[in-house]
Amino acid sequence: KFDKNYSSNKDYLVSERAVTKNGIDASCVDDALKNQVNPTFSVEINAGTITNQQKSGRCWMFSGLNVIRTALINKFEVKNLELSQAFLQFYDKLEKANFFLEKMIALANEDYDSRHNVFMIDTAFMDGGHWAMFVNLVKKYGICPSQFMPDSIVSSNTSELNSTLTTLLTKDASILRKAVKAKKEQSEIENMKSDMLNEVYRILAISLGLPPKSFTLEYKDKNDKFARLPQMTPVEFFKTYITIDLDDYISLCDSPLISWKKMASYTCPYVNNMVNGEPVVFFNCGIEPMKKAVINSLKDHEPVFFSSDVLSQSIRKEGVLANGILKREELFHVNLTADKQTRVSYRSSFCNHAMTFTGVNLDDNGNPNRYKVENSWGKDNGTDGFFVMDDAWFDNYVFQVLVNKKYIDQDIVKTYEKNKLIEVEPFNTMWMNLD
Repeated sequence: KFDKNYSSNKDYLVSERAVTKNGIDASCVDDALKNQVNPTFSVEINAGTITNQQKSGRCWMFSGLNVIRTALINKFEVKNLELSQAFLQFYDKLEKANFFLEKMIALANEDYDSRHNVFMIDTAFMDGGHWAMFVNLVKKYGICPSQFMPDSIVSSNTSELNSTLTTLLTKDASILRKAVKAKKEQSEIENMKSDMLNEVYRILAISLGLPPKSFTLEYKDKNDKFARLPQMTPVEFFKTYITIDLDDYISLCDSPLISWKKMASYTCPYVNNMVNGEPVVFFNCGIEPMKKAVINSLKDHEPVFFSSDVLSQSIRKEGVLANGILKREELFHVNLTADKQTRVSYRSSFCNHAMTFTGVNLDDNGNPNRYKVENSWGKDNGTDGFFVMDDAWFDNYVFQVLVNKKYIDQDIVKTYEKNKLIEVEPFNTMWMNLD
């Protein structure tokens, strides 16, 4: 019956020939819509040269550093300055190992295959993260220009490192669980954990190299004038030259999960990279306050970190994020339409990538119709690495923006500051780490 239905429809056969020859997405691109998404903007920030995370899941780290490096580019009056992602990567892996082992101790009396234990094992060793994890790292360890710890083979392609850490730390988790069940002294368990972290440090140093303890930055500004800064540690460099107060940034979110309320703040104790670090928070305010805050920030020449579902309705090579750009419904002759709440609640759409807003185009009435997006996929994707997002894509696939509270309506800020954090389980897609 299925075969008869299929074979009797010529439109299906046309689609079959197109897809088997070209692939699904290449067969259903809306070229007319693609041509409408113009890469020109009425408000635009000089963001520096595009970066490339390569075969790693460090988008959140790249996006965070791209936000704060803009302040350095302006302060030093240089054309470009890239900050070391490998430097933060080293300490992120170390902190994540400690966070994981602490959770294994705390969860030792749960079944080894409890949902909490499985979640931790599945997520603890990967590259991904959130804005709060970025803030944790730069506050504790500082930053350094990439020339003092450039990307390497392993930092750019992390599968072998992650596999090694997974093998080591899951073995260690088993040992710690047995120690807790055997009622070993707390001091003995702490010593065991310290020895385990020493091995993690060794693996990281061999794989990524040792992070610099201090450095002297020399550079030429855009007028070719030479400058030399005094020798300083990465923490001193961060505190001296990053005048942005990261504590002033609020995580505005549009997550219409069935179980989440509007104007409420959510966190999860199982999602972090640092024991006692800044919590990962989603303030579920809705889409319009997010857009307004983004535009206010861009008008004041401050880029904006955001997280989204970059896998949906996007063309990577051309760098286009436009709702309806892929006509899969027409190609397959099926109804694929689901609203944002359904897609998020039933796990077909989720935060999977962090990028940075660096521009917006406003129409004659001051309304946004497209945004300039700084990605971390190298200059060969998009327009020299920059993507264009239309306003409808923002509505459907952007979930979170991180904006300084001075750009947010004060009524929204007051509500956020009055909120008590609601702790929830880590099993919906909002808690998946950004890659």
